This record gives sequence, structure tokens and C-alpha cells, in this order.
Amino acid sequence: MDTIIRGKPIPKIYMRQDVNPQTRRVVREIVDGQQRLHTVLSFLKDGFKISKAHSEDFGRRYFSNLPKGTQSDILKYEFVVDLLQDMPDNEVYNVFARINTYAEKLKPQELRNAQWFGEFKSSVYLLSKEFVTFFENNKVFAAKQILRMAEAEFISELLLAIHEGVRAGGKQVIDNAYKKYDDEFPNRRRHEKRFRETMDVIGAVMEQDLPELKFRAIRFFYPLFCAMFHLKFGLPRFRMTRPSLKTSDYPKLRTALDAVDDLLVRIEAAKEEHREVDLSQDERKFYDAITVHWVHADKRIVSTEYIYRQLTKALRS
Repeated sequence: MDTIIRGKPIPKIYMRQDVNPQTRRVVREIVDGQQRLHTVLSFLKDGFKISKAHSEDFGRRYFSNLPKGTQSDILKYEFVVDLLQDMPDNEVYNVFARINTYAEKLKPQELRNAQWFGEFKSSVYLLSKEFVTFFENNKVFAAKQILRMAEAEFISELLLAIHEGVRAGGKQVIDNAYKKYDDEFPNRRRHEKRFRETMDVIGAVMEQDLPELKFRAIRFFYPLFCAMFHLKFGLPRFRMTRPSLKTSDYPKLRTALDAVDDLLVRIEAAKEEHREVDLSQDERKFYDAITVHWVHADKRIVSTEYIYRQLTKALRS
């Protein structure tokens, strides 16, 4: 609706029109664009409000609450329609197939991007725009993954951790967050500011070496981010004590993270050589957590706690 209010073009509608000369009856069927039309008709019936994230002037207003001039502009909006006159079913199916032939199946994040327009989505894509270069340069995501919005999905999970604490990953959890926080994302500006500061700490500690470290993989980056965030600000529902952190402590943090990275390299080298590696109980538990069902909440808590313990141990040494 924001596009229509601003008078911008939207993709064309494809409509079949059949005229029966005997009955003089005209039948029109939507071949492509049905969802767009349903959205507009629902809004005209006060089916939903305009998102405040997309319009400061008209946010949280139903159609009936808009100024008369704006209502008139919406009602006068002209769709571009390709009319398929008296086209038989087989040709209609062929047209529909051609429209969608080269479209790849949408990823879950691409579907969220098309479905939601509120506070949570706006926050995610604001941060995505700011940090896409960081993620690509540090090989957290490849360019092709970024084109399919992988970094936006990951930022969604990190924002959710900031707001609710360490959570399970997965499509349903993220979908629910977009729905729950569409109208309002509490403490949004504070979360965004703290997200930036946490990423800055990670960048400062890792310097130019992150692309060569195991931590660039998202299964390692997620607990790293959560541990760093808790160290700096405190995560919801994460009860581990927090020592003070100064910029002068960053070399200590780097030493601790290098030790974790060395552990991961040592374990994986031993696996490739089919030999046993001597691990403590905590090390074994940590490695299991990041390799088996790492998106489960309990596994993420284990991996975050382990990394956090290494960081705080280094700070107290």
C-alpha cells in the first residue's frame, strides 16, 4: 500500500476476459496478480493498517482514517493490466508458466521480505545495509548468498537474541518474530545501537583475520556475537556474571578466541586423520553443540556459554 500511496508503479496484472456474444456476459479472471489485488481490496475494507515503519504520516491508520485526498488518490490509482482476450485455458497456462519459468523458488527470507513491512523488518534491513560489506569481506556469506538475503535472515536471529535472549533458529521462529514485532519492535533504536557496537567490538578484536578463522561460519559467529553482546550489555535470560570491559582488554579477548579457533582446527584435523583427540568434558560438549543440531536453543546456549567462559577467563587472568 505504501507503493500505491506514493504513486509508484507495481508489477502489471494479467487478466483473461471472455465475452459471450449470446448472453452478452463478460467474465474476467486474474491470471497473475491476485495477491496484489486482494491486498488492496482488504485495505479498502479496513482489513489492516499502514505500517508506521513505512509512513510517518499515515502509519497505523486504516483506509477510513486517511485524509480524503489520500483516499481519493488510492481509489484513482491505475494498475497496468495485460488483457488476454478470449484466450483458451491451455494458452493461459502457457502464459502463466512463461511468467514464472525463470523464477527460482523463493527462500524463506525472500518471502518474509515480500510479506512483512513493519518495524522488525525495517530494523533488519537497515542493519543489513550497514553490515553487508562486513559479512561479505569477512566471508561470513558469499555474494550469491547475500543476493538471496542470507545475511538479513542471520541478522534477524541476532536481533531476536538481543531482544529475547538465545533462541532456537529455524524458519518458524523467525517467521513468528516478523509477525510478532511487525507493528512495534520495543527498544528498536537501542537494539540497533547495541548491535552496531557489538559488531564493532568483534571487528576490532578480530581485525583483518576473521576470513581465515573458524568464527566466520555462522554456527560459530552466532555464539561469538551473543557472548560479546552479553559481555558488553547483558543478554536477556543469560545469567553469567559480567566483568567490566575496556578497549585495552581487546588483546586478551583475541587471545582467548584464538585458543578456541585452535581447538576447532585441532579437532577437525584429528577427524580427517581418523585419530582420537584428547578433549576436556567442556571442550567435547562445546564441539558437539556446534556440530550436531547447532540451531537448537540448548545447543546454542552451550556454545555461547563456552565462548563466554573463555573470554571472561582471559579478562580475569
